Amino acid sequence: MKASKMSKAKENPTRVFDTPAEVIAADIPQKEKAEILKNWEDEAHQLQAAANESMTGGESSRLGEIRRAIDALKKSAQD
Repeated sequence: MKASKMSKAKENPTRVFDTPAEVIAADIPQKEKAEILKNWEDEAHQLQAAANESMTGGESSRLGEIRRAIDALKKSAQD
């Protein structure tokens, strides 16, 4: 993955990846995957907080999907 695309993925994961599973499958270092997923999780928390205050357009936060991907990444690092 090019450095510019990696930078975009870190800033806003949804600009580069459609799903958290795509991050896991990407041919990038484990550390980069973890950073991208952590940023995505932070965004999902913000989206969920906004939804709780009725401030969103109805987008899904995908928080559960992101957490499963983070867990899978941690598990693969232990193997």
